Amino acid sequence: MATLTAEGVCAGYRGSVVLRDINLEYGPGVHILLGPNGSGKTTAFRVLAGILPPIQGTVLVDGKNPYRRADAKSEIGLASHRSALAPRLSVMDNLRYWARVLGLASGDSEARIADVLTLLGLEGLTDQRVGSLSRGQNQRVGLAKAFLGRPPILLLDEPMSGLDPTVAEQLSDHLTELADHGHTIVTSTHALTEAHRLADDVTVLHGGRIVGRGEPAALRSALLGSSYRLQIRGSGDVPAALERLGHRWERQRKGPVVVEVASERAAEVLVAGLVGEGIGVYEVVPVRNPLEEVYLQLQAEGTARDTK
Repeated sequence: MATLTAEGVCAGYRGSVVLRDINLEYGPGVHILLGPNGSGKTTAFRVLAGILPPIQGTVLVDGKNPYRRADAKSEIGLASHRSALAPRLSVMDNLRYWARVLGLASGDSEARIADVLTLLGLEGLTDQRVGSLSRGQNQRVGLAKAFLGRPPILLLDEPMSGLDPTVAEQLSDHLTELADHGHTIVTSTHALTEAHRLADDVTVLHGGRIVGRGEPAALRSALLGSSYRLQIRGSGDVPAALERLGHRWERQRKGPVVVEVASERAAEVLVAGLVGEGIGVYEVVPVRNPLEEVYLQLQAEGTARDTK
């Protein structure tokens, strides 16, 4: 069993910050990073895998820094969109090469290669050059490489993308079984239904920040919830009046106060209460919860894919 931790991590490329103030702790189980394209999922995987050093903050594998300790990095198996496979070698030769890199004994390596080929439906592609594979086939070989060494931590970037339903179901069952045996598995997706079905907990990334984390059912409720967030501008001490009326509030960078209410009727009652407190209400504007923004963007992307 191993734990993976990120503490105050900021990261990016060539001076451009992609991830901001990321704090995570993952233990045994299946954990999902959920977010639309461009939310920072792939960058997060590169940082957690010990490939992209953070601009700020610390990554720890069982308390060890993978950027300083090679043995810490060896506890992580990564399957990304760039699979680090040799295009001129066959599928079998690629897997045998990585088995040697991992230091597997020859007898063990052949058995493990056979297992991952069966798991990912690659038995008929063993002699085919990787450079001639389709994107989905290439992705399956990358997953096979990540599984070879049976590392205690697996980082799988969009592992279900491009898989046929049968292989995807087999992979889901395999990940659940590994988690039951103490493995820490972190996968990314932009599919809300996949996250709900597979994960023990879900972390939502949006704009390079964590905007929510929790069990799938609770997070789905938050994403699809019916609460209203209102931005209020007015004369007088609006925050103090909100507190007297029993409401929690947050101030935005540009000055307005934001408060959450349960319904449109509750919003009407709140405005009346503010007026009764002597507040001159200039403007009450609905604003979205960040989780709702993520869901709506996911929904829009799904619609766009369906119409292609």
